[in-house]
Amino acid sequence: MRRQRIYVTSDHISENGNDMGLVFGSWRQWARRGRQTIHPDRESTVPAADPGSPADDDAQAELELARQRNADLERTVRELTRSVAELEAFSREISHDLKSPLAGICGYAQLLAHVDFGVPRPVEFDEFVTQISNGTERMRSLIDDMLTYATARGGHLQVATVDLTALVAEVAAAQTSEVRHRSGVVPRITVDPLPAVRGDEIMLRRVFDNLVSNAVKYVRPGEAARVHISARASAEGWLRVEVTDAGIGIPDGQHESIFGEMHRAHAEKGYPGTGLGLTICRRIVERHGGAIGADPTFTDGTRIWLTLPTPAALDAFEPGTEHLAVQ
Repeated sequence: MRRQRIYVTSDHISENGNDMGLVFGSWRQWARRGRQTIHPDRESTVPAADPGSPADDDAQAELELARQRNADLERTVRELTRSVAELEAFSREISHDLKSPLAGICGYAQLLAHVDFGVPRPVEFDEFVTQISNGTERMRSLIDDMLTYATARGGHLQVATVDLTALVAEVAAAQTSEVRHRSGVVPRITVDPLPAVRGDEIMLRRVFDNLVSNAVKYVRPGEAARVHISARASAEGWLRVEVTDAGIGIPDGQHESIFGEMHRAHAEKGYPGTGLGLTICRRIVERHGGAIGADPTFTDGTRIWLTLPTPAALDAFEPGTEHLAVQ
């Protein structure tokens, strides 16, 4: 019996070295001197079947089945991609529709706080108006987080080299100003020199905004937050960034669950939040190929770590040589 070479033009899924089937690709087959060429980069030798024989018919049937499977998978991927795009568009539209009435409610609440009725106000009046304003602000935050949550997984990444030191310093300055304005307490945030990373700057800004916001928020009443952001080389081509604070910490057993959807570790203590911030951070970091977690061995507050890809080797980077204090 003659021998033939068979090549298969396709991608494969392998598990422990075993081919699990075809995913995408195009089958090509042609006859040349009694041989069939199907794949240019993988070769195997099998007995050649005579044209018209049952073995040849079986091979043709398998090829046709593989073509159909490839076509079905490609169609499924196109449908899923379209569904994700439609979900993101719907999320943006519904976000806008929900924010419009909230803006009206907030505006009228502010008017009520300053209107002169010509008569003494009820004792509870100002408290009620404050509750309305606080409620609309919480709803606005929830809508923003839900929109970010819905789009963080499938949104297109605008990958570029990001100056992480500048980005984190800007986030720290904004958070310091906000806390000072809101409570009069000035947090102390220090930032070590951080190497550049590869990623989407807008998404990474959202990650560090969430992390620093949590760090300055979860402190004991009247206490000024102390936060430090540092970095060190992780695996080759990766950077491990740590956001460490001296706040109230994470309850035992919740160092993983805090990254779950709608989980709030200190909800009973009155700290504001939607429970989506760390979930969003995990989605964004994982989309960059990295990981994020909380250090359960750190007990003097909270330490959140994350890994991000770098554009160059980190051999020359020496963490902790100096740091920038954000005032």
